[in-house]
Amino acid sequence: MTRPLHPKERPVFTRRAFLQRAAAAGIALPTASAILAACGSGAQSSVATSGGSTDTGQFGSGGVSGAPYPLARPNAPVTWNVDQSKVIASDQQPEQNATVQMLRWPYYLAPSVIKSFEDKYSCKVVQTEFEDMDKGIAKMNSGEGDFDLMVGMNVWALGKSIAAGLVRPLNLDYIPNLAANNWDTFQSPFYDVGSHYSTPYSVWSTGIFWRNDEVKQDIAGMANPYDIFWNGAPVNKTHLLANAQDVLAMAMFRDGISDVNSVDAATVTQAKNEIQQVVAATNASFDHVDYTDIPAGRAWLHQSWSGNVSDAFVFLKASQASAADTLSYIWPVEVGVPGNVDNDLLVVLNSGKNPVLSHLLLNYIMDAKNAMTNFTTWTGYQMPQKTMTRDALVATGLVPEHLANVYIVESDMDKGSRELELPPTDNALWQSAYAQLTAGV
Repeated sequence: MTRPLHPKERPVFTRRAFLQRAAAAGIALPTASAILAACGSGAQSSVATSGGSTDTGQFGSGGVSGAPYPLARPNAPVTWNVDQSKVIASDQQPEQNATVQMLRWPYYLAPSVIKSFEDKYSCKVVQTEFEDMDKGIAKMNSGEGDFDLMVGMNVWALGKSIAAGLVRPLNLDYIPNLAANNWDTFQSPFYDVGSHYSTPYSVWSTGIFWRNDEVKQDIAGMANPYDIFWNGAPVNKTHLLANAQDVLAMAMFRDGISDVNSVDAATVTQAKNEIQQVVAATNASFDHVDYTDIPAGRAWLHQSWSGNVSDAFVFLKASQASAADTLSYIWPVEVGVPGNVDNDLLVVLNSGKNPVLSHLLLNYIMDAKNAMTNFTTWTGYQMPQKTMTRDALVATGLVPEHLANVYIVESDMDKGSRELELPPTDNALWQSAYAQLTAGV
């Protein structure tokens, strides 16, 4: 029997690559509202880009300034205003003979989970893929489909989607699994105090993935593991993530900067110059295919997302099981150095015709059994479920015990640093620096 294609074998960009690339690039919408158009065009350049919380306004309270709506930060949470007319009443029956329209990343939800939901509620779920976050938001803003929900919205995109009127406020009466099964930190997260518009989906850390049979330095034993990229990284075998935020943030993290969302032009330039040192010394590549390149030996050292490390084991045949011993990962936060941790979201959309079923589907995805099925058979990225402990995830056999650190725990969300939406002027600085990096300037 032919082995089913792994999600990352599709001839499209990887889903996690798109999440990160789009997060750095911002949203470009051909029919965007004035809010989204202004943000995409850089028209907000006269707005302050750091410091100070906003007053309660049209869209919400809290956050920091820099956009026409509050920008959420862990130390400046945002409470979004709720139009109660958009909140569905409790105790309604699911829509009958319905077709639920879902937007999602390629291969981001297990077919078996969707099929069982369809059988339970006698409905049909039609899934529309988007290849990056800006295209996903363009789809739901286009008016060309009655999309009910999105699976995998980035945290950076939530605020502008609320401001543009694209996201429906939730009635949590229909979503008891949020409180029952998910980590406490996601009951009222800083980017959506009260969970009025979103529930969590996947979580991951950003760290270092390497072949320990080829890279002889003890990376895990270094006081600052990032130093490996500047001191002894292998020539032609060193790879970096292909987006502005992750790459430039790594240099900032190495320099001890933990808040990479509030930096000046000089800091961005310094980070660019430091990454240029790595590129010049190693001929480093920029890509997101560590899950194949590290096991195959095409790369020996890669800046990586933890979920891609677990994905790598899909490509190890039974005869290659011993190769797992040659793979290592570290999240530098483990040894007291700053590093990124992140999550994405499930949201219900205003354009949908089936709000009750949409709420019920969010709840179904967060059922503990369904979440584990989704993880072990399809995505390779963990959900922030109370039952998904490191021991439980290692017990699935997806990764060996020595790589248990690819699975994060709830306390890691407070230890790690977030890479969040940047004000338009700041984002332009990052994108310019990254363009210079990739152009060899």
